[in-house]
Amino acid sequence: MFIYADESGHSGRQIFNAPELYLQGAILSVDDIEPLVSPIVAKYCKELGVNRLHANEILPHKVSEIASDLLSAIHKVKWEFHLTVINKPYISTTKFVDTIFDYYENLGVPRFWYEHEFFRHTLCLLFNSVLTDKSKKQFWEAYLKDDSNGIKSVIKNAKWYLPRYAEDKRLLEVATQGLDFAYSNIEEITLMAARTKKSYKMHTPNMIAFSSLIQAVHKFCENHTTKPIAFYHDQQCEFGPSMREMHKIFASFKAEEKHLGMITGLQRVDYDLGKFSLPSSRDLATLQSVDIFLWLAQRGKDGEPNPVRDELYQKIDEFFISPEMSKTIHISWLMRLQNMDFTQEDEMNSKKLLHELEKQRNEKYKKLIQSKI
Repeated sequence: MFIYADESGHSGRQIFNAPELYLQGAILSVDDIEPLVSPIVAKYCKELGVNRLHANEILPHKVSEIASDLLSAIHKVKWEFHLTVINKPYISTTKFVDTIFDYYENLGVPRFWYEHEFFRHTLCLLFNSVLTDKSKKQFWEAYLKDDSNGIKSVIKNAKWYLPRYAEDKRLLEVATQGLDFAYSNIEEITLMAARTKKSYKMHTPNMIAFSSLIQAVHKFCENHTTKPIAFYHDQQCEFGPSMREMHKIFASFKAEEKHLGMITGLQRVDYDLGKFSLPSSRDLATLQSVDIFLWLAQRGKDGEPNPVRDELYQKIDEFFISPEMSKTIHISWLMRLQNMDFTQEDEMNSKKLLHELEKQRNEKYKKLIQSKI
């Protein structure tokens, strides 16, 4: 298979700058579609008098026309368009939860509240309300600097606002315990964003999106029984080395499927991610095709009727990080749990498991307290 990726929306460490959304698009295809799209791209470059296609420099109706021709050219190929959409300011909230409520470091947090998808997104939604805009910015700046005192200041402020938003008694209890432990034992919380000059890059929307693309590639391989040959990403200066590093690290590993919402780790695969390169889109028509599709896709499905956009959406595999997606996950789990057959035996086994997990957590907490005496 072949992978062609491009991005839209300025980001890096400045997640609070406009535009609010960061997008990454990628064409994943079993066969190389470069020979199929090159004549089309060349035709429109000549017609428009440009040396490469940039959708934001082309009239909307023309973008749709170009996209229609591209879709027609590759309709017989097995392919999909992977689309990652990240609400950049929300990264601060998710990083706050991931840092402060990490069960393996914060012994005030029950394991399920960190590892289970439903509880984790419940905490993200809670703290997206609890943290003020000022606190979100303060946390992000402190996080990138590995500034534990700055993070403690955000935790202190969060505790003040927490009771206003945590209406559920158990949610308030878990959130309070987690904040209390982190504040009193901040040295137990691992901070790595400033370990080297480039460490911060792995926490940016750019690299979060790239990691989602890598997992999409593994999924595509599994669904189509294929293996990567070439992996192209549009030319990068700031994040090129980090992309190469991540591409190498996850070349032979994919995330295992979640079991009932629980994280299950990594699974080795018998292939790598192909040869990775960062060419200019000027040199590859397929990268320019990604730009066209990405522009069309981000116009959304709720605008004016557009059959070309609707056709493209038939091929889109979406990945979102946003408050809206957290709400969707939260609601879908509530519905799933309500409709789940839960026997008396299941209840007994669940209580037994929870009791054992809490016992382990309490024992670790006692050892930590004793070590500080």
